[in-house]
Amino acid sequence: MDSDLLRLASRLLDEETPYAIATVVRRERPSSAASGNTAVITADGTVHGWIGGSCTLPEVTRHAIASLAERQPRLLAFGGSMEPRGDVISVPMSCGSEGKVEVHINPVYPAPRLVVVGDSPIARAVERMGEAMGYRVAVAGGSEEAAATEEGEGPAGERVATLDGQFASGYASRPRGAALYAVVATMGRGDEDAVEQLLAARADYLGVVVSPKRMGQVREYLAARGVCGSRIEKVRGPAGLDIGAVRPEEVAISILAEIVALARAGAGAGEGAAAAEATAEDSATPAGSTATATDPVCGMTVPADGSRPSSTYKGRTVHFCCPGCRARFEADPAAYV
Repeated sequence: MDSDLLRLASRLLDEETPYAIATVVRRERPSSAASGNTAVITADGTVHGWIGGSCTLPEVTRHAIASLAERQPRLLAFGGSMEPRGDVISVPMSCGSEGKVEVHINPVYPAPRLVVVGDSPIARAVERMGEAMGYRVAVAGGSEEAAATEEGEGPAGERVATLDGQFASGYASRPRGAALYAVVATMGRGDEDAVEQLLAARADYLGVVVSPKRMGQVREYLAARGVCGSRIEKVRGPAGLDIGAVRPEEVAISILAEIVALARAGAGAGEGAAAAEATAEDSATPAGSTATATDPVCGMTVPADGSRPSSTYKGRTVHFCCPGCRARFEADPAAYV
C-alpha cells in the first residue's frame, strides 16, 4: 500500500467508517492487475486505489461489500484457481482475457465504542478494562476525581456530560459497522433515564448492574414510557455472565466477557445489532409487499401501511415502531432528522 492509501485507511478508522482491503495476491498473464495491487473499498462501493480493470473490479467490489456485512475475509479466484482449494471462491472472468487473478479481501472495522454510565467502583473497573481491550471508552456521570488519571494508569476515557436526546441521536447516526456497547453502573441513581437514552442510541449491547428486583422496576418504567417490549427484552440486567463475581474487577470481567461472547456469536457484529436487524428485515420483505420505512428514533424497519404510529414533519409522513418513539420524535424532531 502506498502512503496515500495508508493515510486514507487511517482517516476512515478515525471517522469510524469500516472498509475492506482488497489485495491481488497472485496473477497469471495477461492481466491488467499485478501482485500487490491494493484498494480500499467502503460499504457504499467506493473504491480507492487500484485492483485491476473492468474484468475484475465489479466483482471485487461486490464481494468486498458482502465481506463487510459478514465480517469474514474472502479469497477470490478469477478465471479458475491456480491451486484449487476449499477456501477459494471461483469467479468467472467477465472479459475475454485468459489470465488468472486471485484477490484477497479483508474487512476492517473501527474499535468498538464503550459507554460507561456511573461513578461506582464497578463503572471505573469496566472503564479501565475496556480501555485495555482497545475499546473507545466514553464515561457519563463520572466525577472530576475519576476523570483525572494518574501517570502510568493509562488514558482516561472521553467524558460525556449528560445523556440526552442529542447524545442518543449522535450515536444512533453512527456509521454502520461501528459497534456500540453500553454499561450502566450507577448503583440505582438514574438507571431508568440512562437505559432509555442508550436504547434510543441503538446500543448493540446494553447491560445494567442491578439486582433482579431493581431490573424489574426499570423494565416497568420503560414500558410505561412506551418503549417497545422487544427492545426492553434486549436489555441485560443483571449484566454479566454468572461466574460468581464478587469484587468490582470480577464483575467487570463478567460484563466484558458477556460483550465478547455476544460479539463473537455475531449478534453485535457486522453493521451493529440494531442496524443488522433492520437489514435482515429489509431483505426478508418480498418484492411487491407492503412498503417499509425506518423509525428515525430507534432505527427499526417498520411497515409504512398505517398499521404503526406515524407523524407528519415538514409535509412528510414519518413512521415509528411504537408510541414511545413517536413521542420522543415529536418532543425534538431536529434531534432525529
